[in-house]
Amino acid sequence: MPSRRSMATGSAIASIPLALGLLAPALDRGPARASTAAAARTTRGRPAAAKEFSVPLTNLQSWAHTVLVTLNSVDVQARSKVHKLEDDCEMHFGAHTGAFQGSPDGLVLEPMNVCVQPFPGKTEQKDADWNAFGDQVVGASISATGVPRIWPEHLDGGSGSNPDHAVELHPLIAVTLAGKTFDFAPNVFAGEYQGGVGETTALAIAQRTTVSVTRNAGSVDIAFRGGRIGNFTRLQLTIDRPSIEGDGAGSFRMNGDVIVDETTTVPVRLVTVKGTRINDVVSKMRSGTRNTLDLEALVLFSLSPESLLDAATKSNNGRAVVVDRPLQLILYGTPDDQ
Repeated sequence: MPSRRSMATGSAIASIPLALGLLAPALDRGPARASTAAAARTTRGRPAAAKEFSVPLTNLQSWAHTVLVTLNSVDVQARSKVHKLEDDCEMHFGAHTGAFQGSPDGLVLEPMNVCVQPFPGKTEQKDADWNAFGDQVVGASISATGVPRIWPEHLDGGSGSNPDHAVELHPLIAVTLAGKTFDFAPNVFAGEYQGGVGETTALAIAQRTTVSVTRNAGSVDIAFRGGRIGNFTRLQLTIDRPSIEGDGAGSFRMNGDVIVDETTTVPVRLVTVKGTRINDVVSKMRSGTRNTLDLEALVLFSLSPESLLDAATKSNNGRAVVVDRPLQLILYGTPDDQ
């Protein structure tokens, strides 16, 4: 079970060198380790049917600009209970908003580590505090800030706290309700959580996922093909240090690779979130001298809004365009991160 995250600023800052120390032994793998997405992916048997959904072009343009986005006038229809650790330790809020009219048009808002973290302003974790907040939110119109996670896990058959959706705010970083803002950024860390997807399945997702987009007036139609759809997992990653760039709002984006084995990697985008410890670690990494840095981290699978938008701008007259580097991994932290 992950330990509760200390709220003491001094403690968090003191821990950053330790996390950096874990990254220090990384080797500069150089060009010999690089491989194309095509080399990393495998095709077995008949191609699976594509999972198809759409995202408005205006949303992609906004989401490609910054890691965190804020959606206003979000109507929350239902909530889940506090999930147990083995079930992801989160809480889910099913919602809709006029600020997102994709297909499907549902949203799920997911604050992290609620089963071990106290509700903001409290000193100890109690499910009752989180559930009371959930009761306040259901039926209300809120502003919600988080990472737009684009991932076709639940395109149909949903209800309540899990409506049909391809987009989540995950992690949910803040909620403004009746003029008061609740900050959940300190809850984003890996701790001892192992994720819900095993290594073999996770590597298959990384290697087999292919995505194409077709621009259709103000909508971007997305066709997703891959193996089993998964969410949280731990992966061995290589970060391309020179590619680390701030988004202008305190979060970071970068290029990296999922390490499959000694000769195979899969190129991905990686993001970290302002206000989280791993974001501070990445900020320190920018001033390092190594070109590549290796780490094991808890991540959440997503598609990259940047990559989707880039492909959509090349789609003319209904022509489908294959997305380069489609995967975006939302980086939560390293296993030691308590």
